[in-house]
Amino acid sequence: MGKVKDTTYYDILEVDVDATDVELKKAYRKRAIKLHPDKNPNDPTASEKFQELGEAYRILSDPDSRAIYDEFGVEGMKENPNLQQADMDPNEFFTMVFGGDAFKDYIGELSMMNDLTKAAEVMDNDDSELSESTNSMHLSESGPGGASNNSNNNLSTEEIKRRKGKKMTKEKREEIMRLQEESKQVRIKRIEDLSRELLIKIENYETAKHNKEALAAFTRKLETEFEDMKIESFGIQLLHLIGKIYVEQAHAAIASSRTFGVSKIFTGVKAKSDSVRNGYAILKTALDAQSSIEQMVKEHERFETLQAAGIQPTPQELAAEAENQRLIMGKFLATAWASTKFEVTDVVTKVCQTVLRDRNISRKERLSRADALVWLGKEMEKTRRSPQEEEEARMFEELMAEAKAKKSSKHRKQMNNKEMEEYMERMAAEHAQEEERV
Repeated sequence: MGKVKDTTYYDILEVDVDATDVELKKAYRKRAIKLHPDKNPNDPTASEKFQELGEAYRILSDPDSRAIYDEFGVEGMKENPNLQQADMDPNEFFTMVFGGDAFKDYIGELSMMNDLTKAAEVMDNDDSELSESTNSMHLSESGPGGASNNSNNNLSTEEIKRRKGKKMTKEKREEIMRLQEESKQVRIKRIEDLSRELLIKIENYETAKHNKEALAAFTRKLETEFEDMKIESFGIQLLHLIGKIYVEQAHAAIASSRTFGVSKIFTGVKAKSDSVRNGYAILKTALDAQSSIEQMVKEHERFETLQAAGIQPTPQELAAEAENQRLIMGKFLATAWASTKFEVTDVVTKVCQTVLRDRNISRKERLSRADALVWLGKEMEKTRRSPQEEEEARMFEELMAEAKAKKSSKHRKQMNNKEMEEYMERMAAEHAQEEERV
């Protein structure tokens, strides 16, 4: 690596200028715990130091901004308006918080919240138009001197009800269908790509398992990979979830093979009903959390409005606001993890089925794949974090949630219950079609 103009950000993170992405993340988490204002209540500069740490990591964790920083330094970054912090889109956030790039070969790119957001934006267009129309009608409702015209007021109310109750337009319905088809094709390719990645791991195990030294070397390589994965945000939860699915799907395939497919009928029906039931339960958790977040965000905005008006909060109000922010973070993570868990379970299950139900290979080869998947899944389930790694990961997850919650508090398009249910029904229909083809 070439010489860097300014090492300030590297010094803040206490890493070398050629630090890898994993080394940067580890260093950031370690420093975040040490410098977090909650850990340093008697240091008046704690908040400033913590913000500097976050800025340093933000710049260095992005390859493009890191390259510019290495060439021009801190001052160069300040002079480049394109590098000002922007709002993170849902896909980018979920990739960063849930597993990061370390899990891409296992789960691909998380897309559920991105799909929901796109659909919500289409559904939201009429609401925006209605809001603007309502505002203009309200302006015209007042007569001279601000007196209200009751006739116009009633008409406006009826118009609002009529427009809110009208069915989805043909154009909007077609756009939703286009987005659904686009999402379906992306999902198909994602499963194909992930199935190839899983087959590589299975074949590597099958090659190594007959040689003690080769198997030990392969196991060490996997353990090193899992060590990097487990320190990602929600990394240990994802590792254990994926491992559990691998083992369950492999055992189901083995049982089906031994009973000549009879057990597949029962396990298939059970898995399908479990998927739908668990999906609704998970999304209900997400919706409940979302509702709580909205209420807490309103309280936070009221607090900020009072401060902007010059009204100083009491110690009790400050304590209540701090608690409110912690609750927002917790609820936000609950929402995010619920939807992520559902999507990961769905995708990984389908990947396993693709690999284990391949009719182009013999029954013996399918059983060999299942045995390999059991071994791989158990290796993932064995992975553990140390207490320090657990604390570092927890801190990072909260920081990411706090950043996203604050950015989302003032402009957020969210799915309502009906839209969530429609999404679930579409996924269930797709799953039924896929099962019929297998």
